[in-house]
Amino acid sequence: MTAGLNRVTWNLDYAAATTFPGMILWGASTSGPAALPGDYQVRLTVDGKAQTQPVTISRHPLRNVSDADLKEQFDLAIQIRDKVTEANNAVIEIRRVKQQIVDRLGKSSDPQLKEAGERLMQGLSAVEEEIYQVRNQSGQDPLNFPIKINNRLGSLLSVVNRGDGKPIASAYPIFKDLTAELKVQTDRLRQLLTTDLSVFNDQLRTQNLEPIPMAGAE
Repeated sequence: MTAGLNRVTWNLDYAAATTFPGMILWGASTSGPAALPGDYQVRLTVDGKAQTQPVTISRHPLRNVSDADLKEQFDLAIQIRDKVTEANNAVIEIRRVKQQIVDRLGKSSDPQLKEAGERLMQGLSAVEEEIYQVRNQSGQDPLNFPIKINNRLGSLLSVVNRGDGKPIASAYPIFKDLTAELKVQTDRLRQLLTTDLSVFNDQLRTQNLEPIPMAGAE
């Protein structure tokens, strides 16, 4: 922002789900849901000084939908958005660790270290491939390769966010199934990071190489 008059336009949407570079999805969305009608505050902070002003979001005058239905749509969309973020964060973490494994293996010729690193890489890649279709290189690739968990969640998010109104009944069991599928993979990832990564880090220490930190520990 520069000194003087500035304009910021809000599309009324909540924050989108986390994404990662090069991500290609088919028929899916990562957008957050629209804010519900009601009273809000806009806060502007400049040089450590905050100012607030009230703002009211009004319901669309041409759409006859109840507040309860709008809230149900919003609540489900937020839950799905958060699961899309969870899925994408898992891919981000996997790629971070894999990149560091490659870095460490390039600094040592020890066969046991290489074996442990490759075993960990294979496990991480197996989880990544269940969460995201790693073969997607262009927008047309999902026509040839099946969509994975994050894409299916994003497709459901797109359906639930569409229009104003109560979610379709089938959205709930679909979301429940996808949540369970994602948990299987995030549990596998957690196990890999607490066992195989620990073994690999122990071997890195014997080679006087820096261990790979867990997420948030860097």
